[in-house]
Amino acid sequence: MFEKKIADKIREIRKERGLTLARLAADINLSAPLLSRIENNRISPPIATLAKIAAGLDVPIGVFFQEEDFAQSYAVTTKEGRRPVVRRGTTIGFTYHSLTGLKRPHAIEPFIIKYPLTKKEPGILFDHQGEEFLFVLEGQIDLVYGKEKIRLKEGDAIHFDPSVPHRGQNAGEAESTCLVVVVNSPPLKGYS
Repeated sequence: MFEKKIADKIREIRKERGLTLARLAADINLSAPLLSRIENNRISPPIATLAKIAAGLDVPIGVFFQEEDFAQSYAVTTKEGRRPVVRRGTTIGFTYHSLTGLKRPHAIEPFIIKYPLTKKEPGILFDHQGEEFLFVLEGQIDLVYGKEKIRLKEGDAIHFDPSVPHRGQNAGEAESTCLVVVVNSPPLKGYS
C-alpha cells in the first residue's frame, strides 16, 4: 500500500509539472518503460532511483513519503515508528527505514539501512545528485565507489558525492546496519 502511494505521488507531480513519461525519463537517464512500471506500482524503486526522480521533478525525495499536512515544524520518529521505505525483494535486498516524519519540504533524508548477508556480489550501482553520508552502526560494509572498494567497520563514516556510481554491500558474517543521510541537490527552493 505504501509503494502505491509513492507511485501515485510520482505520477501526480510529473503531470503537475507538465512532463511526459518520456521527457522525465530522458531528463533523469532512466528508460520510459522503467518509469512507467514505477508509476504503475509494478516495481518498487530503490532510494537512488527515487532520488533521481525527485531531482528530475525538482522536489525533495521526502515528498514521496509524507502526508499532506505541511504545518508541522518538527518530527519525532520513535524506533517503533520507523516506516519501511524500500522492502526486501529489491534486486539487492536492502531494507530502508525512514527516520523522519517531517511533513514540510526538507533538504535531508535520513534512513537506517540494513545490508543482508550476500553470497554473490551485486552488479548494480546507483548514482544521484546531492551529497550522501553513511555511518556504520553495526557490522561492516564495503562501499563500492566508482572503481574503488572502501571497507567501513562499525563506527566508521564516509561523506561522499553520490553522482559517482556506488553501492554498499555487506562485508561481514552478519547483517550490517548503517545510518545514511541523503542531502538533496540542487538546493531546494526556500533553502540556502
